[in-house]
Amino acid sequence: MLSENLITANGITSRLKTDGINLSLFESVTSTNTLLKEMAVNGEGEGQVIIALSQTEGRGRYDRKFQSDKGGIYMSILLRPKADTIDTTLLTAAAAVAVSDAIEDASGKNTEIKWVNDILINGKKVCGILCEGGFMGRDSFVVVGIGINACESENGFYDEIKDIAGTVFDNYHPTLCEKLCAAVIDNLFYQYKHLENREFLNTYRQKSMALGQKIHILKQGQIINEGTALEIDDNCHLKVKLNNDETVTLSSGEVSIKL
Repeated sequence: MLSENLITANGITSRLKTDGINLSLFESVTSTNTLLKEMAVNGEGEGQVIIALSQTEGRGRYDRKFQSDKGGIYMSILLRPKADTIDTTLLTAAAAVAVSDAIEDASGKNTEIKWVNDILINGKKVCGILCEGGFMGRDSFVVVGIGINACESENGFYDEIKDIAGTVFDNYHPTLCEKLCAAVIDNLFYQYKHLENREFLNTYRQKSMALGQKIHILKQGQIINEGTALEIDDNCHLKVKLNNDETVTLSSGEVSIKL
């Protein structure tokens, strides 16, 4: 049973504008993505959303541990695209815009996006996004995992991230968090339904904090090259001019960047 001063499923669903959403709210789970993928394999339909107030096995890209203490919002959304395949890089970037807009609406703060899946406020990471796909028979599915630092937990951030992590709110506000959750869901489904039109691209580029900046290119956490970020193409790949003047195009599935 959730505490009285925390968000509620009804508080979120009452604000939703999107039809067909089935929302489940938990105080704690191992991982919302893991749980929702299991449900997807067992036939759960599009629109199932899981939100947890904490995770015991939260993870990010490359299975890195993702701090998931109380004070955050940990959400996974199930999509069943009609096409045989869906470009997860495009979907991740569209989700970043959806979350970024929702955070700005709920908090009044400006956000930036670090290619491809991190949301920052004042240079501090407040959200990470992880899209994972799978199959149930012939049908494909995608689970969009979104971890938002709504406010700092009682224990604070881990030592290894305390200098780079930030929060959306200074204190925990259940009403604002419910508004934020609903806006994330509504925005994401809008972007998902219009993904082929790439409506999000202009906003994604405008909010990009990497363009024009010197960056390190990393693979599995290790720096493999350096250069300057030039542009984000229509597939959300990042074009970079390396220090040796060679120009390369980066796919988020292969590498990440560090400013």
